[in-house]
Amino acid sequence: MKVMRLTTYKIIFLIACLISVLLQIEGAISQDVDKKNNWKPKEGLELIGTKAPSFEGLNWLNTEPLNIEDLKGKVILIRFWLVGCPLCEHTAPALVELYNKYKNDGFIVIGIHHPKSEEAKDPNLVRRALDAFDFDFPVAQDSDWKVINAYWLGGKKRSFTSSSILIDKNSIIRFVHDGGEFYKSENNPDADLAYQAIEEKIQELLGE
Repeated sequence: MKVMRLTTYKIIFLIACLISVLLQIEGAISQDVDKKNNWKPKEGLELIGTKAPSFEGLNWLNTEPLNIEDLKGKVILIRFWLVGCPLCEHTAPALVELYNKYKNDGFIVIGIHHPKSEEAKDPNLVRRALDAFDFDFPVAQDSDWKVINAYWLGGKKRSFTSSSILIDKNSIIRFVHDGGEFYKSENNPDADLAYQAIEEKIQELLGE
């Protein structure tokens, strides 16, 4: 009888341990799913599903002039940025990483510099920033803010001007990062989640 009791206790103990392990695994999976799918923009959701406007009034700094119509068939990430913006500086390596990772799959990054001062309108100043950030993708100067107004501001008061917009192969806006920074980080959860959300959307759009 004692042997049977010990065996029964062992079985109960093992079952309890197994249940505990399964619950931990389920919790880890649940946290991972939440982490991947939890990021959403607070502004700009109304833009998703709309046609991407044409580029007007841009001064292209490192490439021949481009337009949305010329880029059909590609997935486009537009990043509005400016020299001297710490959030833009933090995000710059992520732009380079994403561009280099997916450029051979039909993906392109376009940086649109929107100066907030007369000094920042100097194209040589912007070109020096391109070199410092290792931007090999097309970059244009939006001195009169025509493009950022057409794409992002549109007469609305936004929390950030430095925003990012993902456009699909049919020139439709499919994702908005409403400003600030995004990059891989263990110390900045919001930036990390935003980076994951952007990369996942790039992969989805490339697969369509």
